[in-house]
Amino acid sequence: MVHEKKSGHIGGSFSIADLIAYLFSNFDLTKKEGDKLILSKGHAVPILYAVFSELGVIDENELSSFRDIDSRLQGHPDKVRLPATIATTGALGQGLSISIGHALALKIKKKPQNVFCIIGDGEMQEGQVWESLMLAPKYVLENLCCIVDYNKSQNDGLVEDILSLGDLQRKVESFGWNVVRCNGHDTDEIQSAINSFISCTSRPTFIILDTIKGMGVSFMQTSEWHAKVPNNEEFERALGELNESY
Repeated sequence: MVHEKKSGHIGGSFSIADLIAYLFSNFDLTKKEGDKLILSKGHAVPILYAVFSELGVIDENELSSFRDIDSRLQGHPDKVRLPATIATTGALGQGLSISIGHALALKIKKKPQNVFCIIGDGEMQEGQVWESLMLAPKYVLENLCCIVDYNKSQNDGLVEDILSLGDLQRKVESFGWNVVRCNGHDTDEIQSAINSFISCTSRPTFIILDTIKGMGVSFMQTSEWHAKVPNNEEFERALGELNESY
């Protein structure tokens, strides 16, 4: 998609690919009455479109309309055109607030569904994220799981250099969350973290997902590939590495 349209975000899509594969393999995230997934770091939406294609939510041929005018597959999720994306995101910092609204509504209605929200570590520099982190424990939203894609880089460089998050685990724990840290490219560790969420009935869960930007392609594992588009040679090389690994 990104190569064809010469636009889009590969690095942050690849860093959550293992997580997305796990979630869609273990939770019903495509039906109205199923669990909900809100991708707050909306620029990583190519990985969602890929999964939707695999699951038949959209036709594979539709992938070629990525980022076209009037397409359902915009560069950020558009819930009006494509309701399966649950929330229109991409204005960073807003997804967790939206997720709290969904989780609170489900709790009030005594519905059993869970809400998963994926945010970026660079996105955590937004103040609205921290307001949301304060709010969720107040309502004891045990049905809410916020997952930070902790790939440690953002559009302009390393998170540590631009605005460090410091001791993230200690900070979020102090807000009253159940905090778990895991290797975001290890299915067993992801499953263990999600199990911690499922078993925690007294507070929301925050998972620090240690990941590598551009995971799966050796030369894409740098901040440069946040929004860089591969040329023809890089595209073929990337496909070769992915096919060899998976």
